[in-house]
Parts: sequence; C-alpha cells; structure tokens
Amino acid sequence: YRPSTTRSVLRVFKVFFDGILINCVIMASVTLAMTKIIKAILHLSESPVITIPVVGDITSTGILLLILGGSAVLYSCLSGLYGVVYTDLFQFVLAMIGCIGLSILVYVDASRSEGGMVALLSSSPGFTDSSIKFFPDFTSMDILSFTFVVYIFVGITGDQGSGYFVQRLLATRSEKDSFLAFLWYNICHYVLRPWPWILVGLLSLHYLPDLKDSESAFPLMMDKFLPVGLKGIMVASLLAAFMSTIDTMLNCGSSYLVNDLYRPFIKPGKTQRHYVFVSRISMIVLTIIALIVTTKLTGILNAYKYLSVILGGTGTVLIARWYWWRVNAITEVVAIVASFIVGNAVEILLPSTEGADLFAIRVLITTLSVTVLWVVVALFTSKQPNDKTIEFYSKLKVPGIGWKRVRDITNINSTDGKFRYNFLGWISCVFFLYSLMLGIGKCLFHQWHWAGVYLVTAMISGYLLKYSISKISFMSK
Repeated sequence: YRPSTTRSVLRVFKVFFDGILINCVIMASVTLAMTKIIKAILHLSESPVITIPVVGDITSTGILLLILGGSAVLYSCLSGLYGVVYTDLFQFVLAMIGCIGLSILVYVDASRSEGGMVALLSSSPGFTDSSIKFFPDFTSMDILSFTFVVYIFVGITGDQGSGYFVQRLLATRSEKDSFLAFLWYNICHYVLRPWPWILVGLLSLHYLPDLKDSESAFPLMMDKFLPVGLKGIMVASLLAAFMSTIDTMLNCGSSYLVNDLYRPFIKPGKTQRHYVFVSRISMIVLTIIALIVTTKLTGILNAYKYLSVILGGTGTVLIARWYWWRVNAITEVVAIVASFIVGNAVEILLPSTEGADLFAIRVLITTLSVTVLWVVVALFTSKQPNDKTIEFYSKLKVPGIGWKRVRDITNINSTDGKFRYNFLGWISCVFFLYSLMLGIGKCLFHQWHWAGVYLVTAMISGYLLKYSISKISFMSK
C-alpha cells in the first residue's frame, strides 16, 4: 500500500464518478425540466425537425435548448469561476422573484374561493390530508413512512462533499466566510426556495385536475395565471435557474477533468493558457454527454432517485473520514466502486412498480452493504496512522474518540470544546432550518397553533446556532 498511488487512483475515480457521471446526470435532469417548461409555455410542436444518430429526434424545443446550453458554455468558458458566481447571484435573485410572484398570484386566487385555500384543496381530486403533512403516519409504517425515514436519516447523506460546493467554499476569503456562505446557502435552499414550488404544485391539483405529467404542473400553472409581461419575467427566471445549474456543473466538471486527470497524469508541465483551453474543450464535451443522457431520461424525479441510490453508499465514508483516522483513500475508492456497482444492481433487481415504489429499499440496501464493506477495508488497510494522517491532524487538531490514537502518537491535544460546539451547531441548525420552513407552511395553511410552536422553536434554535458559531475557533478570521 502506497498512499501516493492510492490517492492518485482516488482522484481518477472522482473524475469519472463526480466530474462526469454525477454532473452529467444533473445537467440532463435540468435540461429535461427546461424542455418541459418550454413546451408548456411556448406550445411548441413535439414533431422532430431533424434526426441525429445516437441522439435521436431533435425537436424545435431541443434546438432552443442547444442555443441556451451553448450560451451557458460560452460565458462559462470566457469568465470561469468568477463569472459563474456573479451570474449565479443575479440568476438566483431573478428566479426567486419569478417563483414567489407566481405563488402569490396563485395563493391570492385560491384564497378568494369560498372557505379559502384549504377548502379549495380539500375538494380537489387527488388531494388527501397527508398532502400537506411533512411527517407521514407512522402508526401504519407503510412504504411512504419507510421512505421518509430512509430519506431523512440515510439517503440525504449521499450529498456530502459535492465538488461544486467545495469549489465555491474554497474561493471564499477565509474559513469563517466559507462557513457563513454555506449556512446562507442552506437557508436559501431549505427555507426560501421550497414554498413557492410547494404552493403552486399543491394548487395545481385543483386548477389542473386532468394533468397526466405532474412534472409539467409548474410551467402549466405559469401559462394559466401569468399575464404576458409577468410570464416573460417568469420564463426568464426559469431560464436563469437552468443556466445557473448548467454553468456550475460545467465549471466543476471541467475542473475535475483538467486538475485531477489531464494536468497531473496526461500533460503535466504545460502552460496555464494550455490548461484553460483544455478546460473549455472539456465543457463542450460534458455538454454533449449531458444532452445525450437527456434523451434517455424518463423523468426528472427518476434521475434524482437514481443518484440517491448510487450515492447512498458513499455518504457514510465522506462523513466518517472527519471523525475516524482509519478512513483512507483505499476506503473511499472501495466505497465509490461498491456504491456504483451495488446501486446499479439494486436498480435492476428491485425496480419500482406502479403499486410499490421500492426507492427507499434500494437506498437502504446500498448504504448498509457499502458501509459494512468500507469499514472492513478501513480496519485492514489502516493499521497505523501514516504521515499524511498525522499532518492532517496536526493542522486541524480534530477532536473526538476517533482520533485518540493519533493524539497519543503526536502528543498534540485537540481543540478544546470544538467537537461539543460543532455538534450543538449541527443540531441547532437542523432544528432552525426545518422549524422555520415548517412554521412558514403552517402560517400559509392557517394552522396558527403549530405555526407558533415551530416559529418559537426556530427562534430558540437560531439563538443556539448563533451561540455555537461564536464558540468555534476558525483557522483564519
């Protein structure tokens, strides 16, 4: 076992797994979403304009998406990370204005009905009491309840350490700026963004009772409610969201390909100008792959379910590496390969049917089996802390029982109280985000008692979060 060789293998695996596979599936899913939006808003014909081998039929919608994707590639190539960050900021604001504006119009219209929005929803086909409940009925513990538990406690771990998150965080001025930026991202992601989508989606049960493709509900509601001027702003906001995701994935994917594959292993020692040129070519290649994947997708939700299954096995190792010195490059390689193999195997062997969605079972099987495998590998491959492990600990002074052996070898004490405050910050942040999100929802549905409970919980947890942040020792100010 040679650490440098194993780390090199891990870098190459991450290029193909994160940089190409994950990025291209995400780009394909948002491209499919944009296709559905354009079809609904512009009423474009689905008849093919041209047929291309491998790709298949190209419609007028596809041609428009090629133009939009090409625009994202163009400014991503010309401006790099700074251009992506600045345009993303503008695009996010524009997208939120459009989504919030639509949700307000729909909410006001529904509230004018006799009995208000809740009564209108209650009489809608396909609506049940569970439609507006965050927590399912645990007394029966059916497949829906099981899926909720698995997703909250297992499936969500697969999103740890995403490359585009790391890329943005490393571009900040200090560790504290990085920390606060990611906290703000989570507030935007879990509190600001969901409710406009949820409201419009729920009320589509009433306004679009015969809808067959649920993933087209949002653009069809736009087409139904928005006047010409506002509809243009809303389309622009969704195009902004599409471009924002595409440019982020392209910038991240090209960084993987150039910095972790091409530069160290294929063409080392070239000029910076050469590597920038190669990164631009890689963006074009990634876009082509994503467009091909788009033609194979059967639905947006199916793409993210697939990612949750094949990423579920990697989530535990990505978390454990911060708390256990035995987690090394070999264990990460094993987790990635095993998660991909097991995830695809259960996708084939345990497909969902119309009567039973086995998504949660697939995630659980992948996560548990891969976790057992990488833990065994870690025990056999990490007998003693190596130089890199000691160097890592010496810089960060990681607390916790998982680093006790390294502390004994180095005689360097961990940061006092850091683990305690980190744990408090994590728990309080989870309660703050979900309490605030659920409290807003209870207000919208006029459930004032629960709204008060959630909002008071948000205030208390928000104070504890602020307190824990003040106790954290950042590496730089």
